[in-house]
Amino acid sequence: MSGQFLKRHHYGLRWKVETYISGLKRTTGSTLNSRNPRALLKEAAFKVLAYAFNR
Repeated sequence: MSGQFLKRHHYGLRWKVETYISGLKRTTGSTLNSRNPRALLKEAAFKVLAYAFNR
């Protein structure tokens, strides 16, 4: 595979996502407390927003 192919397909960006999720889980905890699927989504979104604004 060429470097151009890898760049075009965003190869190597996974580590950035993994680092972000690791920091998010360390800061806000790795569990969600809600039981309702809609509430789970809201809780997860709130945690991501809070983490993003705090960075």
